[in-house]
Amino acid sequence: MAKPLLSIVIANYNYGRFLESAIQSVLSQDMSDLTELIICDAASTDNSVEVIKKYACGLPPNTSREIWKDNLELRASAAPRISWWCSEKDGGQSAAFNKGFSHAKGDWITWLNADDILLPGTISAFARLVEKVREAAWVSGNMLSFDSETGKIVRVYWGPNKHPPFLHGRRAFSAVFGPTTFWRKSLYNSIGPIDENLHYAMDTEYWARLTLAGVSQVRLNHVCWGFRIHEQSKTLGRQTTSICDKRARETAYWKGRLGYDFKPRISNLWYLLWAAWRVIDGSWIKRYYMRKKWEGRSLRLICNYE
Repeated sequence: MAKPLLSIVIANYNYGRFLESAIQSVLSQDMSDLTELIICDAASTDNSVEVIKKYACGLPPNTSREIWKDNLELRASAAPRISWWCSEKDGGQSAAFNKGFSHAKGDWITWLNADDILLPGTISAFARLVEKVREAAWVSGNMLSFDSETGKIVRVYWGPNKHPPFLHGRRAFSAVFGPTTFWRKSLYNSIGPIDENLHYAMDTEYWARLTLAGVSQVRLNHVCWGFRIHEQSKTLGRQTTSICDKRARETAYWKGRLGYDFKPRISNLWYLLWAAWRVIDGSWIKRYYMRKKWEGRSLRLICNYE
């Protein structure tokens, strides 16, 4: 089997009711043969393992798909649709991502939250971009959020169409929408793993690390990620005082450690340049158009796995 282009890690804990949609959103992609799917479950007590086994097709936990190819007994079943999986206690979502990445064989890596979905056409759009921009090491796209109960699209988020050179490095505003980001496994090996001390700000801290390392962000002008809004959502669900305090402490921790404190405010010249660039490259207009086109409509207009 050819080396996969993109390794996608799903971290899950008791999201069995959403997990199958996340899995299907990856496996139903155009050019899905260019991906491998890794699932790290944190010993869920709901139906999550049952869902995973449906796609593992007899592949035991903590066993790579390559083992299946060499084992006659395992080969008697259908080919596994996932490359590796586990169901065991871990140190949280960040630890699960790192565990999954340690088993990734792709040239590129990304993650997908178990309660979210990868939107149609993402893999083929990504593959075309990296074929065209061969020097790319970090690619980021756009997202939408949707209501879990109604399936209605709540908001479309559209970043710049292109990152200009003058907004790279320490003065850069990191316009990255959660797991709409794809980066090279070699870059992960050099920059280091996800910070397992962080449980809410691990993504923004990692994008800041890439930015401060001088890695140029290549924009993928495609809506890649569908963010599910529901009551148990870690990001937009029920926010207690303790959760809000922990978020603030985590943000202060990583900004102080990295020395990164870009402020999106009018008094910041680099933010003004950023906003001006959004006008010049037409991305503000594109964002307005996408919002008028999709917001308030059913997500089923875009995909049939939700």
